[in-house]
Amino acid sequence: MPVTGFILDDIENLHESAAVEFKLAADRHGKGALPQALWESYSAFANTNGGEIILGVREEKGEFYIEGIAEPRPLIDEAWKILNNSQKISANILGPADIQLIELAGKQLIRFHVPQADYSQQPIYLGTEAIGGTYIRVGDADMRASPAQVKRMLRRKKRHNTQASHNSKVK
Repeated sequence: MPVTGFILDDIENLHESAAVEFKLAADRHGKGALPQALWESYSAFANTNGGEIILGVREEKGEFYIEGIAEPRPLIDEAWKILNNSQKISANILGPADIQLIELAGKQLIRFHVPQADYSQQPIYLGTEAIGGTYIRVGDADMRASPAQVKRMLRRKKRHNTQASHNSKVK
């Protein structure tokens, strides 16, 4: 079931789930950086049921704290560049409204709304190889998809694209 209407309105109850992932997005200069694990979550949500990734939240011993991002705009620009680089991500399935600058507890965060990719687009993977670069969401964790899982997605994609091609010729 795709994620709809996610709201960060209860700071006391921040928690990760099958549909929500928090990342710190910090760097040694204090201005913010895109964490590599962001892209694993992007792939996992796209290949599973969709979800929300919130940058600017620190986890410590299972508790989450709003840290914010000092300079979020350059990170948003960098995210779009990575999403549109086929050497880094197999496909960009996000639209303009899917990456937002939000404010919570007086701090700036970046929210990524990742929809579930259509079967004709899956698997969404990191790098240039589906096997080894594809992730799925299992509970509140991003897991590397097994070769068998990736092959199943590729067969489903081929079947879906073949049916779509056939349906367009029938009309």
